Amino acid sequence: MTVGRGVLQGDSLSPLLFNMCFNTFIQHIKAEKYRQFGFSFKLLNPIHWFQFADDAAVITGQESENQHLLNRFSIWCQWSDMIIRVDKCSTFGIKKAITKSVQYLPKLLISTQLIPKITIGESFQYLGRYFDFHMSNDNHKTELTTLLNELMSDIDSKPLHPKNKLLLYSRYVLSKLAWHFTVATLSKTWVTENIDSIANKYIRRWLEVPISGTLSTVFLTNNKFGLSIYPPSVKFIQCQTVLRKVLKYSPNESTNDLWRATSNHTNIQYDAYNSTKEVLKDFRSGHENKLLNQLTS
Repeated sequence: MTVGRGVLQGDSLSPLLFNMCFNTFIQHIKAEKYRQFGFSFKLLNPIHWFQFADDAAVITGQESENQHLLNRFSIWCQWSDMIIRVDKCSTFGIKKAITKSVQYLPKLLISTQLIPKITIGESFQYLGRYFDFHMSNDNHKTELTTLLNELMSDIDSKPLHPKNKLLLYSRYVLSKLAWHFTVATLSKTWVTENIDSIANKYIRRWLEVPISGTLSTVFLTNNKFGLSIYPPSVKFIQCQTVLRKVLKYSPNESTNDLWRATSNHTNIQYDAYNSTKEVLKDFRSGHENKLLNQLTS
């Protein structure tokens, strides 16, 4: 087959062709002699190569094993005529030092070029998720609070009717937070205390609700004299519910195993919901009962 030119920008055939080509390398490193290089989480099968489109993450127990996989990758790239952007790559290492683990700077090469190292104490980003030595979510928390403050402040400065400001919050702002709510390991308590408080501050300002006033009526549906909006914490629970359902009902058995391995006390609360609608219904039902108790007590 003679190739005359590449596919056009945005052509849906482009990722398909790339995956067909890259699959030859994936099949190659599935051999048993390479599988033993993998990193195992609890009782799951060892995994050493994560690939999403043209983004890859190589994880091994030993630095030498990682270098071996990179050498195989370099040889395959020469065969397939693919170019590796070493300047866009990075290395991150953790090793055992006597009785504790410490971060160190691994020395890994691709085609004789040294891969840039992640500075000790710093984090790196893969597919939008931040990773650091302590596996903290500080970067996500900082981005979330900064993003929400910027978006709400921008909406607040616009000469719009409060109803339209709430519409922007409901349809635009919450969707911008969804990615962090899905990939970051956050607690519902942290989201309620830090993210909800920012949103509620602007909602009170737009509706001229004093700090002593309740927002429970605002969160009800229109047919119950509410405004059909909800705080970011509800969006967070919805995102976690969707994530857990994807893991649980995935046709891939390894993904199902990941769901079982992560079914701890934190995630069980999200597994209790069958859909995002149930999350919203439960939230509004709680506020209805709260108002009912206040009116009848």
